[in-house]
Amino acid sequence: MARIECRCGEILSDTDSPSPCSLDIYYESEVQAAIRNDPDTTLVDFLIDWDEKHECRREYMVRPEPVVYWYCPTCGRVYEFQAVRGRRWLRIFSRDQGTPQATPENLESWTRIYVMMDTETVAVMDADEDDKRTRLADYVRKYDSVRHWISPDESRACAIDKASGQVLYTYSLEDSWSPES
Repeated sequence: MARIECRCGEILSDTDSPSPCSLDIYYESEVQAAIRNDPDTTLVDFLIDWDEKHECRREYMVRPEPVVYWYCPTCGRVYEFQAVRGRRWLRIFSRDQGTPQATPENLESWTRIYVMMDTETVAVMDADEDDKRTRLADYVRKYDSVRHWISPDESRACAIDKASGQVLYTYSLEDSWSPES
């Protein structure tokens, strides 16, 4: 269990389960690699880094440094933290104000990301009937109405309605910190 204070003053905590402040963000390449490796990988195993078939830990998030994400339901900021004891934030993304008018100019060069809110993934897993476990491949297919993208320099992100092509909201990098600095 942890808690942080958002820059807006809101206290964020992961003591509730599911937590409205917890989310997972994966690059499309990480999700697709997990599905290619085992099409039957379940959503829960993917989220907890477990390989059920081999009964062992498995890392699905392929990053230079392991990270976790927090979301502020009050102001919409997204925090990327080091996934270590005594962690520190690495990046903070702020939700842009106003209504987005157009899609990013070169979306082809942007990277697709999967944003999975804890409240949503827990609800999906709780809804499994007869102890069936939702496969990751089925989850990403079924919950595909909003697609998320991040710019090549990872300074901007957006959510686009798949059906209409309209930008729903955008984010900009507000601040960043590197362990080397």
